[in-house]
Amino acid sequence: MAGRRWRGAGPLWALGLCLSRVASQLVEPSTAPPKPKPPPLTKETVVFWDMRLWHVVGIFSLFVLSIIITLCCVFNCRVPRTRKEIEARYLQRKAAKMYTDKLETVPPLNELTEIPGEDKKKKKKDSVDTVAIKVEEDEKNEAKKKKGEK
Repeated sequence: MAGRRWRGAGPLWALGLCLSRVASQLVEPSTAPPKPKPPPLTKETVVFWDMRLWHVVGIFSLFVLSIIITLCCVFNCRVPRTRKEIEARYLQRKAAKMYTDKLETVPPLNELTEIPGEDKKKKKKDSVDTVAIKVEEDEKNEAKKKKGEK
């Protein structure tokens, strides 16, 4: 058994196996004519719906431009042109911020107005005295002092 050789297990067998694999990978020449190249893409090329390429590019660019203009109008994206405009916009934003900060300190409307038929002497202990109530109380106190002096 040790001296027994496999049939075809020699160097020629390996060479024949390699050559058969190489031969199977070779491409046989075709007798068909070569495929024609597609026509070059120009501005007059019909893309779709009988529209030329420049029609499609123009419509697309108008669509994009209209979206940009709409967004700039909605979000007020105008770029200031001069230094004065930039400074004016800064001062305007600063004034608006100060106004909103002061507006937050104003008490709610129901505390500022008097409700008809409500007893003025019934005050809630937790209610905030507004400026109008303090002014009315000061006027009443001054009127009492003047009547007491006379």
